[in-house]
Amino acid sequence: MTRDTARIAATAVRRVEREVPRVPRDTAELPRTPLAVRDVLGPELLAAAREALAGAGIGAEEARGLGCVTASHRATAVTSAYIAEVLDTAGPRWLAPECFLHYSAHSLTGRLCIDLGLDGTAVTLTGPSSGVDALGYAASMVASGRLRRVLVAAAHWPPPATPYDTGPVPLRTAAVVLDGAGGWGGVTDWRPGGGHPAVREAVGPTGGEDTDPSRALAVLADWHARRPVGPAELHGGGSRLVLRPGGPGGTA
Repeated sequence: MTRDTARIAATAVRRVEREVPRVPRDTAELPRTPLAVRDVLGPELLAAAREALAGAGIGAEEARGLGCVTASHRATAVTSAYIAEVLDTAGPRWLAPECFLHYSAHSLTGRLCIDLGLDGTAVTLTGPSSGVDALGYAASMVASGRLRRVLVAAAHWPPPATPYDTGPVPLRTAAVVLDGAGGWGGVTDWRPGGGHPAVREAVGPTGGEDTDPSRALAVLADWHARRPVGPAELHGGGSRLVLRPGGPGGTA
């Protein structure tokens, strides 16, 4: 099977502050109650994905064969916090049934695939290393020839300090298109991390745990925009990978 280099075709990063939707005052309002993942996070992640696809020159028909790998550490925690708050206070009859459709982190991947018409492999990765691992896993699919292009997306929305906090929280979404046929900069040398002794040496030089999976994609986007002459390493949750400069012909 032909092996290709997974090159960076386009990137997109979005940052906003939004309030977490609150429990309504009347059960009649439930069908109209905004849900954090469905009505706030989902549209922002979709917008980042569309921006990246447009940057790569990929239209609706061309997008059909793309794979999709999504990273989310705690993005859907706002939905579970909402569910827990309602159960602990008003009771289960106040829960909108739609909440449970957006409880799983894979609901983000599903929405991207449905709204963008992606028919390739769909994968969701979670945990502190999920941003780096999403890029690495997508790159491995391109390098193996399994897919020519993959959309990688990540979302980070830290949960409020308490379930009753009504203040705005920062939301960052990011997307990267990896292409085996074109683009600048390659994603290589993925080393999955974790607690297993066999991969313990992959822990980043600073140690600790970065719980924002979108950070890896944001760092990649900045590196890609600067077009540096040297490589760079991405670390997250014990995983790492290498970004190598250059185009399809090896030119910088």
